[in-house]
Amino acid sequence: MRYKTMRVRLPRNGSVCKDLLLIELLITMTDIISSTLKTINGIAAVAVHPLVPASLLTFVAYSPPDMLRRFPSLNRLHQLLTANFVVRYRLPLQILLVAGIARYLNRAANRWALNNWRLTSHPGWRWANEIAVVTGGCNGIGKAIVIGLAQKGVTVAVLDIQPMPADLRANQKVKYWKCDITSPEAVSASATEIRASLGNPSIVVNNAGVAYTHSVIETDPEDLRRIFGVNLLSLWSTAKEFIPDMIMKNKGHIVTVASMASYSALPTAVDYSATKAGALAFSEGLSCEIKHVYKASGILTTVVHPMWVKTNMTAAHAERVEQSYGLVEVDSS
Repeated sequence: MRYKTMRVRLPRNGSVCKDLLLIELLITMTDIISSTLKTINGIAAVAVHPLVPASLLTFVAYSPPDMLRRFPSLNRLHQLLTANFVVRYRLPLQILLVAGIARYLNRAANRWALNNWRLTSHPGWRWANEIAVVTGGCNGIGKAIVIGLAQKGVTVAVLDIQPMPADLRANQKVKYWKCDITSPEAVSASATEIRASLGNPSIVVNNAGVAYTHSVIETDPEDLRRIFGVNLLSLWSTAKEFIPDMIMKNKGHIVTVASMASYSALPTAVDYSATKAGALAFSEGLSCEIKHVYKASGILTTVVHPMWVKTNMTAAHAERVEQSYGLVEVDSS
């Protein structure tokens, strides 16, 4: 088990020294607790795996006498288990077996639900024939998504106000539209050009996002309009432009990149948290409408909640976040 340590130069002030030592102790304790919980979770995962309790129950109840006579060690184990097992261990193992089966059934039901209750994938998906739209695809998570889709043969239309990086410009599967997604008119104009030059997209990835650091009472109205426009209101613009064709074909996938901030309001970033909570509500509500209003079970919706990721948006606080939480580095190669 390895623990992180924080090296600091202690100043002469005694109270500050104590504070720094306390911080270092808290970081170390957090690492110990995290490692311990991971170990416990690993043991629990093995214990509730149906094969473990089922194997022990089967061994006690149905071990062939011939096999036990051939292997004295197994015979002794069988005698030990049968002598004490009925009273002490049979019920706990039965509970573990039932819990393990229920866990796997729950996972299977979750996968089934995420596939809109279809047992198989939609028969019409062919990577080389698909067209994707990715907002904010010029850097960070969006760029990684663009590269990943292009590697599969998907033609990708990037909507961004940032200039397209050289490696994406060199990729023949990637096309670029400079577009301010806070403007429904700009999104509509870009969508018209995409349909005319590439065709109707079957994949939409709402990835674009911005964040600012300020308290609620210090929030600039223009910043507030922009963050809601990029992170939340643009979702309606892309949906109106691209989902109608998906409904007609009963085929499509809308991916919304939200954040762990969807579930927790961040001090000095309350507006960001509000937009991401709204993005989660948007995705869940859209999924219900697609299924029950438009009866288009072939359209999938996905909402993603990344933790801290090393992008341009987190660059200003990268060092502090890295020390406190750790940063996920996006592979955009």
